[in-house]
Amino acid sequence: MKLADIRRKTAYNPTALATPKAQLRTWLCGKSKDYPIAITLTLKQVVTEESEKGLRYSKISKDDCERIAKRFTQKLNREIFGKRQAEKYGKGLSYITVVEGERSNKHLHLHFAVGGFPKHIKFNQIDRLVNDAKNNVRNIDEQYKVDIADSGWMEYITKEVSNKDTDNVLWSLA
Repeated sequence: MKLADIRRKTAYNPTALATPKAQLRTWLCGKSKDYPIAITLTLKQVVTEESEKGLRYSKISKDDCERIAKRFTQKLNREIFGKRQAEKYGKGLSYITVVEGERSNKHLHLHFAVGGFPKHIKFNQIDRLVNDAKNNVRNIDEQYKVDIADSGWMEYITKEVSNKDTDNVLWSLA
């Protein structure tokens, strides 16, 4: 089989522009050393909101996921740096946050790539710190996972990113 036949069968086009998904993955893979910790948080699928009229229940949305992720990152920053350093002086970790389940109609959950840990924090302490932070945020379910981000983590968290946009990456939290 000739190279031209292989390119035709695989739809290879050297002049084609890379898709947003491919560009995002390339960029994230270049940043993977800066984000050594992987966190997955499961979320409660029904959000309860209190108002003067009483309790309101609604299915969780992407906006709810963004609000929950923001609150979790605030709490984790407090756990690691202390309240004064995190709030007054703006100390915080670096996060890449992705919502998964929106396009595949699965339960919505969050994936984080986290970096910027101070040197005094050891890996065996991170699980407890994440657990303490998640326990202070409503609508995060009991299940969570903390791990070392291996070489495939960035590809894994972007598996639902479409070829047309990167909407499920929460850029406002990056």
